[in-house]
Amino acid sequence: MRAGWLAGGLAGWRAGWLAGGLAGWRNKLPTGDLVPQSRPLYQAIHGPGQVMNNAGGYVFTMDDMDRCRRFLIMGTEGGTYYAKETDLKRGNVQCIDRLISDGRGREAVEAIRDISINRRNVRQNSLLYAYAICCRSNNKEVKKLAYSYLSEICRIPTHLFMFIKFCEEESRGEGEPATGTGWGRAHKRAVAKWYTNFINNPEKLARLVTKYKNREGWTHKDLLRLAHVSTKDPVVGFILRYIVKGYAKAQEMYICNTARQTDEIARLAMLEGVNNLIQGVDQASATTDPNQLCELIEKYQLNWEHCPSQLLRSPEVWRQLLKKMPIEAMVRNLGRMTELKLFEGEGGKESLDLVLDKLRSINTEAEVPMEEEGDSGEGPSRGHRVNFLHPFKILLALEAYRKVEESGKKGKLTWTPNQQIVDALDSAFYQAFSQVTPTGKNYYLGVDVSGSMGVPVLGSSVITCQMAAAAMMMTTVRTEENCKIRAFSDRMVPLEIKRDDKMQTVLDKMRDMTFGSTDCSVPMKDAIENKWQDIDVFMVFTDCETWIGNVHPCQALVEYRKYSGKRDVKLIVCGMTATEFTIADKDDKYMLDIAGFDSSAPELIERFSRGEV
Repeated sequence: MRAGWLAGGLAGWRAGWLAGGLAGWRNKLPTGDLVPQSRPLYQAIHGPGQVMNNAGGYVFTMDDMDRCRRFLIMGTEGGTYYAKETDLKRGNVQCIDRLISDGRGREAVEAIRDISINRRNVRQNSLLYAYAICCRSNNKEVKKLAYSYLSEICRIPTHLFMFIKFCEEESRGEGEPATGTGWGRAHKRAVAKWYTNFINNPEKLARLVTKYKNREGWTHKDLLRLAHVSTKDPVVGFILRYIVKGYAKAQEMYICNTARQTDEIARLAMLEGVNNLIQGVDQASATTDPNQLCELIEKYQLNWEHCPSQLLRSPEVWRQLLKKMPIEAMVRNLGRMTELKLFEGEGGKESLDLVLDKLRSINTEAEVPMEEEGDSGEGPSRGHRVNFLHPFKILLALEAYRKVEESGKKGKLTWTPNQQIVDALDSAFYQAFSQVTPTGKNYYLGVDVSGSMGVPVLGSSVITCQMAAAAMMMTTVRTEENCKIRAFSDRMVPLEIKRDDKMQTVLDKMRDMTFGSTDCSVPMKDAIENKWQDIDVFMVFTDCETWIGNVHPCQALVEYRKYSGKRDVKLIVCGMTATEFTIADKDDKYMLDIAGFDSSAPELIERFSRGEV
């Protein structure tokens, strides 16, 4: 009896809900049959593009190579990018094991190399983790090919040390004791070659090993000892001897020894240059005199990593470093330089003018030297053009610099922001929009305008969800020709943002529209109701996960694809305070969740829109 009542009651409720809830929505669709989920979409037009799931419905699925590329670029096989670093485990990247088993291991290695050398990855750790898996493969061909690319993929010692760490973890296995040293012949040979490959540019090797002395619990001395690195070249040999035995022993073997072979004579000048550089580095690390350090910085073009930490409290040292400091490094250190009163007193105006000139050169076509990759492992983007900074990165720097005026401190540092620097950063923020490369896509931007958007975004303590959403909308509106912008909570209303609107204007417009709860499926339903069939990318900005509404966002996206006739319409949901995010269908390569919003997110969004992720 109860079963009959449940069957009858639920059937009636379901029929009423379908008739009432979906009829109004679907009646607004153009004439023509909707394709039910029990039948594949586009079978006749595009060929088999869907597979049957366990419930009997047809869905899109991702090829393992697509999953692999997504992991290399985003750090996850699924559809969610996290602003905070996540622990990398073998379960995060099972697609590589399947590719190797299916005979596509070489293809996976080539994908790793391509993404790495073209700087398409957002973070370095996930790519190096996948690379370590390939190098540790039991497939000899895959292993050999992977190790042959070590110097190209691990371009700086930071990469190399991280790669070694992942290889050690792979040898040990998760939660298991080590079954061997992990330093087999192929591994030793590849690591040794990383050092000896600098035979044509030993000065670069000298700068790298003195700048990045240790990372991830490893040192160069550890690697040279375990890999048994040796070379007949006197210049590279001098550097290796210096790493293992120190400057005195290296000088004794390679500088004081006059019994040289005739074929080494051509390298004497190079050896002398490397000797002088290393001697200068050692002098810099040992000095306690800031004036002497300034002379050494100028003479040998040293970086701040070469300087003793106690002398990095000297304004004069920073004035000297500032002359050759890359723009992004300078922007990161503006607070420290201001706290040291670098822009006050004697030499202050000259330093301030130099900083302002560098800030004005951001995102211009000025010729500048190539910047060396930083500790994060991510090199300059846009073909490695040094003076390009995404507007969002500049906004982060601007807010971090001037927010101290409100809080009084930033970590252990305290400073009073220099208004000229604030104004220059503000100008650079708007100048940056002209340098963002348009994708040519048609965008629907939906922004949550509920009151909770005023909380800080995950990944930054100085940027609110509202500011992050405004900055990204401004970037898209100023870059792309076709954008529809709507504000939403549980309903949708137009949000008029013009190309020449300033940040404060956009924020004011958003704050005047606060209402309701969050339903991230509303943008797709709204596009159907307004008969917009040309949308390529839906981008939704919200402070948290969607929780209201009778249709999941991924289902609403599928309905829009049916309506528009385009199977590759994308959905990006930026849940900027979320710690767990599950909106995207992990088997749908055209859906992306972003949990948090760090400086890497805008570039990831652009690459996803282009179809590169």
